[in-house]
Amino acid sequence: MKNIFKYIAGVLVASFAMTACSPEEFTGANGNIPQASDYADNFKVTVDQTTNYANFEFTSAPGVTPVWIIDGVSYSSAFNFSKYYRKKGSYTVECKVKNANGFSDGAVAKTFIVEKTKMNGFSGFVEDSNYNLFKGLELPNNPGNNDNPAHNPAFWYAPGWNMIAAPQCVLSKGTYTITLPTATTEQWQAQMAINTGLVIPADKHYDFSVIMTSTTAHNNVKVKICKADDDNVILMDKNFALEAGEPKALYGSDLEIYTTDAKEHPITDFSNTKIVFDFGGNVANTEISIESFVLKDHANDDGTEIPKEVATPFDYNDAGNIWKAVDESQAFTDETFWGDDSWAPIDCNPEITHEGNKHTIVVPVETSADEIWRAQWHLHTELSATADDVVDFSVKIKTSVKLPGMIVKLTQDGNDDNYFFAVQETIPAGDFVFKAENKQLSGGLDAPKLKLTFGFGGAPVDAVITISEVTIIKK
Repeated sequence: MKNIFKYIAGVLVASFAMTACSPEEFTGANGNIPQASDYADNFKVTVDQTTNYANFEFTSAPGVTPVWIIDGVSYSSAFNFSKYYRKKGSYTVECKVKNANGFSDGAVAKTFIVEKTKMNGFSGFVEDSNYNLFKGLELPNNPGNNDNPAHNPAFWYAPGWNMIAAPQCVLSKGTYTITLPTATTEQWQAQMAINTGLVIPADKHYDFSVIMTSTTAHNNVKVKICKADDDNVILMDKNFALEAGEPKALYGSDLEIYTTDAKEHPITDFSNTKIVFDFGGNVANTEISIESFVLKDHANDDGTEIPKEVATPFDYNDAGNIWKAVDESQAFTDETFWGDDSWAPIDCNPEITHEGNKHTIVVPVETSADEIWRAQWHLHTELSATADDVVDFSVKIKTSVKLPGMIVKLTQDGNDDNYFFAVQETIPAGDFVFKAENKQLSGGLDAPKLKLTFGFGGAPVDAVITISEVTIIKK
């Protein structure tokens, strides 16, 4: 029995040894290595431009199987498979074959084109437009800490304000991938600065966009564009929220160079445009990709339709958010009132669900858009407020269709004349953020209980509306 085990072990060792051989070292049983060029026509790559899936197909041939080397890294020996490419561009796959003697001599390259970048929403300005000042510009790829001026991009990574080694940064096909292994807690603790070398005059207005994807949610990513030698002369300084795994275009339109202090920092042309990203507040083991850089003169129309800008919500997880406990303990009651043209109740039973911080309603019947208070949805709570309270409020809204005039109102339950705000908004299909800052009760009275009201007058039947991350912070 021991001898059998020794024999099996010997076979396994031999197998592993054969696997470890490189194609050049492997001579095979008779040395008849196939030639890749003989099978060039067997390899086919097509792209479904509506889905961004590339389809790889090898027409079978006697005695050989395909070897696909994707992006110089991934390996497949399948005869048929598909791969998703989110970003537009030109891609190349290296094609080989193998037989019983080993891998082919040489390789065949197949190049294919993905025409459009896929996004769930606005995808930024046109990257390959001739108006894009980044087009043809080689992005810098010598990353490191900013104690060395030769590093570009430069990093300042300081969890707890104690500087540590720069995060890993890889540039591949115009995309930076940054790995942040350690969490930070405050803004400016995870900075990345790129000196682009772009010269832009101060007498023009500009459009900018970049696509970012984070493996974790981040509510406060900063993007700042300024002079390389003076951070106080600025083209854009904005903060954005990223959802985990969701590509998002961060952008600014009709931007004008301004200064924080004209006497100390006069407005001048940018001889070197610097882009600063700050990921301060990231959780540990966050990976962020940055791609599709676009900067153009606003006067040059590249055909982009700019969406209504989505505001950055307040932090739902802020310790001061009094609504979070309402969601967690389900300390609210739903009430819906559907009014017809005579304001009579409509006999219906809308589908309403609550999961975590999300509240979803499916519109069961259409109501008139002429009366904006029709189709009301009330969330009654035990929350209270005093006449002296000042609050910040935000809520994320996602709707399957455009809403002609949605009402958002935070009010005293039982006294609709004593409210923090009552605002009507046209809500586009997709994602929207409603935000109100520094609000007090309009009636000057205490509110023993608060009610959050939405009005969906004019919403079509079967519209799906989700409100999430309701945030009420008393200041």
